Amino acid sequence: MGKLFLVFLLCNAGLSSGVDITSNLTEALESFHERLRNLPEDMFEVQLDLGKFTANEEMKQQAENQAKQIRGKLSDMSSDMYNLRFVVDRLSELEAEKEDDKEEVEEGCSSWYLGMNLNPSDGHIMGYETGWSDDTSIGTLEDALIRDYLNQTVWNMPAKYIAIVRHHQGKLDAVKVFTFKHWGLSLSHRFKDTDPGRNVVTEGGPVQEYTVPGAHNLGDDPVFSVGGDLAFNWGYSRNGARLVLTGGHLSGADVDDDNTHGFGNNFWVRPKMVEDPEASPDWAHEISNIQDCPLQGCTGVKGVKIQGTDHGSGSTLKGGPVYGNYALYISDDSASFPTDGAELEINVKMCED
Repeated sequence: MGKLFLVFLLCNAGLSSGVDITSNLTEALESFHERLRNLPEDMFEVQLDLGKFTANEEMKQQAENQAKQIRGKLSDMSSDMYNLRFVVDRLSELEAEKEDDKEEVEEGCSSWYLGMNLNPSDGHIMGYETGWSDDTSIGTLEDALIRDYLNQTVWNMPAKYIAIVRHHQGKLDAVKVFTFKHWGLSLSHRFKDTDPGRNVVTEGGPVQEYTVPGAHNLGDDPVFSVGGDLAFNWGYSRNGARLVLTGGHLSGADVDDDNTHGFGNNFWVRPKMVEDPEASPDWAHEISNIQDCPLQGCTGVKGVKIQGTDHGSGSTLKGGPVYGNYALYISDDSASFPTDGAELEINVKMCED
């Protein structure tokens, strides 16, 4: 399959001496991916057609099983292609930077890379257990800024800076940029550091903070209503929040009060475990707002204020308005994120005037 795939790409790219390999390979990947995306559905139609055979039930079942296996492999290939396309795009950037190194230095350009996007109302719950530390890509490039998304390649890249960007379908609403205490570590490494966890990972507070004039819902936003630094894997008793700010309430290690709020939450999980098979989906919730609603006094009537619908069925979890999508970008060479009129992309260039 690997050799056939490579031959297919080369034939379709029309590679030859004197031709821009980067450009042709990118086009070939896009073309191949477009066709590949439809193949699982086509194979499903084949499965349905196989069900019409009646002469030999055993052989029909064998054929249907083989078609099902092929459809599964095609679906996996389609998912893998997203990662391959990102890596090729990154390689293309590196090639361009290598060729135009002097020009890049003169322009003073640096790059931000999208590692994660959270949409708290897309039907996929990014609680404490999902995505943060399991080295699995989530979502698609096409929907990266409108649905939950995690790029495994970026998640494993070393980073010096992290930007949290609230946005509406790619239109920037607010941003905070932080500097990591320890440079050269990936987000994957940081979010796997759960025992003991409770890690304050940045220092000095935001190095950049910006909100669009007239932005709404800032009073209890989990990022933009409080100050301080970023803390990862904030476990407390049988609860955990993957990303919080130290300016909000941080529950003590043994305090079971359901009262630390941020991104990637669960009120019934063993937070020191990278993966907890006993974690309850009922208490998972993607984004909770800043509030003071400790367990003992937070009844089902009042409830814990959650953004959107991406939460479990726990009796105190109360869905509410969505303030926006939240994107996590990383950079190794820029402490500034573009603001005025910024339209987000998978990769964002920051060029000094």
